[in-house]
Amino acid sequence: MSGSNTNELLRAALNAGRVPSSGGRSTPGNRPSRKATPKSPRSVAASRDASDIDDDDFDDTASIASDDTWVINGAGEETAEDVAMESTENWQDTLQSALDTLGEKRVGTRERGLAAVAQVMAHVYVGEAMEGRRLASLESLKRCVKTAKSEIEGMLALRGIALWFINFGVDASANEYTEVKVFLKTLARDRHLSPHVRVMALAALGVASFVSGADYNDAAEVLKFVGDWFIHPDAPPADDDDDLEEESEEEEELEPAPASVMRQALETYGLLMTVVVDANPRVAEKMFDRAFDAHLEALAADSIEVRLAAAQNFALVHSELSHQESGRFEFDRQEELVATLSAIKHQSSKRHGRRDTHAQRLAVRGVLQTIEAGEAPELKLAFHGRSVRFADWPRILRLHAFRAVLGGGINRHFVDNPLLGQVFEVVFDTGADDRGSSEARMV
Repeated sequence: MSGSNTNELLRAALNAGRVPSSGGRSTPGNRPSRKATPKSPRSVAASRDASDIDDDDFDDTASIASDDTWVINGAGEETAEDVAMESTENWQDTLQSALDTLGEKRVGTRERGLAAVAQVMAHVYVGEAMEGRRLASLESLKRCVKTAKSEIEGMLALRGIALWFINFGVDASANEYTEVKVFLKTLARDRHLSPHVRVMALAALGVASFVSGADYNDAAEVLKFVGDWFIHPDAPPADDDDDLEEESEEEEELEPAPASVMRQALETYGLLMTVVVDANPRVAEKMFDRAFDAHLEALAADSIEVRLAAAQNFALVHSELSHQESGRFEFDRQEELVATLSAIKHQSSKRHGRRDTHAQRLAVRGVLQTIEAGEAPELKLAFHGRSVRFADWPRILRLHAFRAVLGGGINRHFVDNPLLGQVFEVVFDTGADDRGSSEARMV
């Protein structure tokens, strides 16, 4: 396989849409946090406040910095092939042909087929048009993971599973979700697999649970798994809790996870915590108490991405529990936490480089604003003359998770995929012709 083909497959397999935890070139804001947390799709109940949306003519070629808002560009990672995929009219033929290749014997053929599947499903909402191949496509993707002959094949197939849940997962049956959940958990904790494969398994597990879990108990069960196996494996056992269904795991001596796996574990934990903390704050607080020390230790990790994932989880839990307790919530060791975050914010750039240190400083400043003053940063996703605002931590963490899987295709899914409209409470008035034109209005 040529080097260029390998690079293209790697790009398709990796979380191409992942953005720095700071949200791009930006300055965290002074906007007050607003309680507008949408529910998981299976337990949706209308929030009192919706996302702020405007249709100003934003530049869609670069991130935009302002004094009070993080702005990231929804189309920033798109290549010429991505744009072509958005506008092609025969994507169904492309997808069906790619799915047909997943049973081929040559690993290179399967890899190219999986890359094509990921490209289509990331840039086109296929849920309605491909309903007839919904189950068959999931089985093909699972088979590719189980029989993967290369790291790239495993990563591509796992990203395909995450994309499957974004396109089809709202209608997934309990059996479909449970089988995939068990399968992904086994992969994620398999230390014999490469860290890249385990990262994709954790990302897919988080998306699958968030989209297809029946209620917050499903999210809490997966959140507990992620915490017990990756974030705080040495923590003492939790007391019995009637609100959670405990699952028995085989006892196994656990080793510290690689930095990339730990980062993804923290991000998956944060995504699912947005569900639990909204539905049952008491359970969320109890679960995070067990993870508090491990999150504090993660703030001292060498990896800036690990630090920022942990910091944002602190901000999420603090902001949501403060809402529940009329702004009076404090962690038991809040002074220690604030001191640690302040030290990170003022860290010298000699260790990690000026650019990374600057991004860390901006992100941590937003977290400190939340913990000390109850204010959340505002993030704005801009694409094709549109923008969507995210002014609370649940929406910001959910955006990071969806964008990590969808990459540059997130703009099309915001317009066409009802799942994202439900999660973020955004509705587009697409009009007669909606190929991303600036005339299309959001309401």
